Amino acid sequence: MIVLGATAARAQEPRATQEPQAGQEPQKAFEAPDIPAPKRNAAKLAGLAGFVNLNCATLRTDQDRFKGAIQSMGVDPAELDRDALMLQARSYLAAYQKDVPGSCSKAEELFGRSGRIIPGVFLAR
Repeated sequence: MIVLGATAARAQEPRATQEPQAGQEPQKAFEAPDIPAPKRNAAKLAGLAGFVNLNCATLRTDQDRFKGAIQSMGVDPAELDRDALMLQARSYLAAYQKDVPGSCSKAEELFGRSGRIIPGVFLAR
């Protein structure tokens, strides 16, 4: 699983990018339009969890809470290890790496012990 088995080498693999067209703002991460919103959200959380495990000195992912959150989105956690969802999660991980301190703070604010979205996905190391 990208969240649990991500390595620095994997995080450095080439990533999909999309050039903005005139009048559009650049996307933070490549978003495949054919991926349903719940699966895209699961990939986004997986990318954030992988990012946290690699980059945030004070946070770590609670594996059980993470899997439960993914399942509550209607996604089998194993789906995050293959095909489009894996690529999507890696794309989000790369986007979060553009601002490591900010992304770590946001992860704690939204998914930390008393997170606003899903509390307890990330715990103190």
